[in-house]
Amino acid sequence: MNSDFRECLAEGVALFNAGRWYEAHELWEEAWRRESGPRRALLQGLIQVAAGWLKQTEGRAEGARTLFGRALERLEPLPTPCEGVDVGVLVSQVRQWREAGAHGTPVLTFHPVQEA
Repeated sequence: MNSDFRECLAEGVALFNAGRWYEAHELWEEAWRRESGPRRALLQGLIQVAAGWLKQTEGRAEGARTLFGRALERLEPLPTPCEGVDVGVLVSQVRQWREAGAHGTPVLTFHPVQEA
């Protein structure tokens, strides 16, 4: 795993888990532009999840549901774990947020992958 990618992913997860969805979104978007394949899909899904939480906090529940749905399109085909993100848990959470509304404090399950 490219260290720039790994560092960006970890930093974005920390920002997301601290409720700093805009900052996480921006960081992941910068990395997303450089990636391809599953990494790109993972980042795009994470970006959409963060944007969904931003919409939710702005009181725009329909926009949040739309973004969560788009995130699922990117995340569901990915393996779990994917680059250290427990995508299986995330997909389950995103489905719940989309169907029942986003409530509480979201947390991404992440276990950094060590380079071989």
